[in-house]
Amino acid sequence: MHSAHRPSPSCPQARPDTASEAAATAAPSGSPTLTCPSAFDLVHDRTGTGSLKWDFAAQRGRPASALPLWVADMDHQAPACVTSALLWRVRHGIFGYSEPDDAYDAALVGWFSRRYDWEIDPGWNVVTPGVVPALALAVRALSDPGEAIVIEEPVYYPFREVVEDNGRTVVSVPLVRGADGVYRRDAAALEEALSSTGARLLLLCNPHNPVGRVWSRAELCELAEITGRHAVRVVADEIHADLALPGRRTTPFASLGPEIAARTITCTSPSKAFNLAGLQVANILIADPDLREAFSRELAATGYSQPNALGLTACRAAYESGDAWLDELREHIAEARRHVVERLETIPGVEAGPCEGTYLLWLDCSGLLEASRLQAGELDAFLTQEAGLWLDDGAIFGAGGAGFTRINVACPRATLDQALDRLAAGVEVLLSRRDGRPVPLSA
Repeated sequence: MHSAHRPSPSCPQARPDTASEAAATAAPSGSPTLTCPSAFDLVHDRTGTGSLKWDFAAQRGRPASALPLWVADMDHQAPACVTSALLWRVRHGIFGYSEPDDAYDAALVGWFSRRYDWEIDPGWNVVTPGVVPALALAVRALSDPGEAIVIEEPVYYPFREVVEDNGRTVVSVPLVRGADGVYRRDAAALEEALSSTGARLLLLCNPHNPVGRVWSRAELCELAEITGRHAVRVVADEIHADLALPGRRTTPFASLGPEIAARTITCTSPSKAFNLAGLQVANILIADPDLREAFSRELAATGYSQPNALGLTACRAAYESGDAWLDELREHIAEARRHVVERLETIPGVEAGPCEGTYLLWLDCSGLLEASRLQAGELDAFLTQEAGLWLDDGAIFGAGGAGFTRINVACPRATLDQALDRLAAGVEVLLSRRDGRPVPLSA
């Protein structure tokens, strides 16, 4: 078998499971037509698959009964175009060293061209096992020990970890949450931080995890102007770029212009949008030859060379044929968010912040803390031990995160409703206890 002969499979909607199919077949004549469930609402048992999300509660200090909606890992199967390509590759049976080839490069270029109107050069690409390793490599390549590096908190907690674990100094510039619940960049505070610390590197989260902002072009242009004046290089984590919700589109920071691209390392991967994290492939786009060489030297120093062969196969298939599936997923996530907002109207003290992208919702629990007299540091224990939910506590995301929690809504509706039912019951018990009311037997 040769790659040139591999068909480019389409991405049809996944079929219902066998039980659903059998039920539809067995429907008596004249009975109402059964509607095929969305592939995104089929429940798949992931236990026993070595899943970090579902199989490692005890190792993570959580009760096995807690419903896990914490890590950014979907409970949806990858699209059929990806699984078909992987099946073809597995049947070949030989898994020697692989490199991105011309077909892979064409898929990468085509994806960014049609999804973002961004014309990239495949020569910019450095493949790594993931975006977080790439963040750490960029920190080492573009700064010296002890130097200041800017992050905007609350933010995905590995941002702080890759800075501190490599002996650099975190400069946290908090985002500002408006009365409308929307987070915005504090340009004056960023300017002051760059001036006072001499920081020459900033880690950008675009779209932002956990607050769900898809930064507008105007906001990114303002950031480019500020960082440009201070000669700051930008490492843009754009792993959630493909998950801007319907009606929105991510603007890659480096796509703003050649001068900006020349001081940017763009970290991309199909892993979030297509649920391919375990295949460990990320495409790190670096237009400037000197930056790319510095980054590549750090990568080589780790002993890493050829990427995961199956990761390359999956990424190519997703980027060649995954558009329609991804757009359906984005609609599913948008509907899940609407459903959560509606359900939370009946759960006192918990609100979902505005979300423009990602499948991660940022829940404001400050009202619940005030009503129950819980401390922010007690929120995660309440959610885990009493509501039976394994979420990501807001405090781990840094400044401004206390009193919030992050929930992953990329799951079937039945799972999401189970989580919301648990939350509602837990809150009811908590507030009943505060008020000295009898606890409902159903709780």
